[in-house]
Amino acid sequence: MTALKDLRPMLDPTHLVVARWPVGWRPALLPTGFFGLVEDEDEVTLVCAEAALSSFGEPEQLEVGWRRVTFAGPLPWEQVGFLADVATRLAGAQIPFTSMAGFTTDHVLVRAAQADLAVAVLGGEEPPPHRPGTTNP
Repeated sequence: MTALKDLRPMLDPTHLVVARWPVGWRPALLPTGFFGLVEDEDEVTLVCAEAALSSFGEPEQLEVGWRRVTFAGPLPWEQVGFLADVATRLAGAQIPFTSMAGFTTDHVLVRAAQADLAVAVLGGEEPPPHRPGTTNP
């Protein structure tokens, strides 16, 4: 893969929540807008707009304050190293993230407080100097 300076990140203005329910839980209706629903042998995870969460009852656990960064697609299935590049840039700026993928588009979720910095470093800017014992910003 040829590394790109600018990964063309796009920041969604919606604040998201990542919520956990027990295995077998299903929402009566699917959320509108961007969402992700994952079930594995241990849990069901729903990612949706914070404003929509009350429609689904009380989760076992939740993490509020996430924003979605999307990368212009379609990204080819044969592309190697794209997420590694994203992870390296975010790690260099001390920004934790989680990733999600659609059929042709990749997304990362970052904390809302770090969203602008994430977009900047994913767009090719240098991260700010490392401050030991802290996360950015």
